[in-house]
Amino acid sequence: MLLFFALALLAPVQAEAVPDPLAPAKAGRIRCIDPDRSARTCGTIVHYTLRGDGAFDALVTGVVNRDPLIVLEYATFGQVRDGMVCSRIRPADFNSGKLTSNGTALSPALEANTRLKLMEALQPLAGHERCYRDAGAGELTVNVTIDGLLRPEMSQTAIWVLPEDGYAPGR
Repeated sequence: MLLFFALALLAPVQAEAVPDPLAPAKAGRIRCIDPDRSARTCGTIVHYTLRGDGAFDALVTGVVNRDPLIVLEYATFGQVRDGMVCSRIRPADFNSGKLTSNGTALSPALEANTRLKLMEALQPLAGHERCYRDAGAGELTVNVTIDGLLRPEMSQTAIWVLPEDGYAPGR
């Protein structure tokens, strides 16, 4: 009997499967962060393109200023690791992004001023790894880590929507 228990203790532990955090993207959905369901707007919209090896490309469109409403669209990339969606915060991604207001380009002065403020805000996080893990169902709580440390002040809400649902950046 003791031999049975000893062998059971030595048996490999079956790891619990970690759900794929980008399964909705594989099903054609886009991520809406900070949603307003009644207005069909999001603070940020993310279109993921999955590469099949856990890596992804993302086209991110988000509000960087509310009055006037200014939106930044930029491309980035990352990796799914241990059930978390991770990417490095690269100011170059943001700096090369397209800034618009109501779908039109900003004046050169407003664009320069907006980029300067954006780069100043990003500087403390530049080069750090940002990961997120969703909790809940429906409207998700997004738990954010920076370099592996949970940052509760950065938590967000998110939903997955279909492109034809008509969600757009706003608020």
